[in-house]
Amino acid sequence: MTISTINTPVTGYETNRLEHLESSRPDTQKSKAAQTAGSDRISISGEGRLKASMFNAAQADEGVRTDKVAEIKARISSGAYAVDSQDIATKMVQQELDIWG
Repeated sequence: MTISTINTPVTGYETNRLEHLESSRPDTQKSKAAQTAGSDRISISGEGRLKASMFNAAQADEGVRTDKVAEIKARISSGAYAVDSQDIATKMVQQELDIWG
């Protein structure tokens, strides 16, 4: 078994989103039933479950689009990267709706 750590601190939005996703997973109910079946138990902290959930979500993702990242880095370095505040606001509202419904 390999344990990999996540070095990025989890704050605010990410924490709420991942806790919401974790609570909606059907396998969390299975773990409660499994605890009563045997005499051995393991306890994982909320932070540990959150980090594991983040790690699994990152691994399930198709990956980083390195071409897109390189393009944006180049535009930022040259000063040609412009941020559309309306687009950012729209995406922030959409993320909140995704979490809280």
